[in-house]
Amino acid sequence: MRNKKISIPSPFCFQTEMTVQVSDINYGGHVGNERYLLFAQETRMRFLATIGCSEMHFGPFGLALTEAHVEYFHELFHGNTIRISLAIGTLSRASFDCFYLIKLLKNEEEIEVATIKTSMVCFDYKERKVRSIPDEFRKILEHCAEQKNDG
Repeated sequence: MRNKKISIPSPFCFQTEMTVQVSDINYGGHVGNERYLLFAQETRMRFLATIGCSEMHFGPFGLALTEAHVEYFHELFHGNTIRISLAIGTLSRASFDCFYLIKLLKNEEEIEVATIKTSMVCFDYKERKVRSIPDEFRKILEHCAEQKNDG
């Protein structure tokens, strides 16, 4: 197996499950590479909902994705059930990283499928400017990021 380039902090602060849909399948008969970023976005949206915000309503601002990296390890097919775990990386004044681990749930086994890292920036869509992360959400994200150091 090749060396992993994305190092995911642990433990995770959020997990969700999804079923691979027919619309996720490409001409090769498996999940298309672009769909992994959609899986990450859906996971991030579900996580943000649990802390009372969304990508467009992050306090008075929104969030914008500035960078994404994906590593693929195993194919996915229509009907597969996947578990996506999310961890928060170190925060800066205006940004934070999200890390995702996608696992295929198959016959009581979990197979690592992909790792993803996305960088998110707090963004004022009205003024078209980067803004500081609102304090209320900074505290929540810092707590998620610090959980990895508690154990």
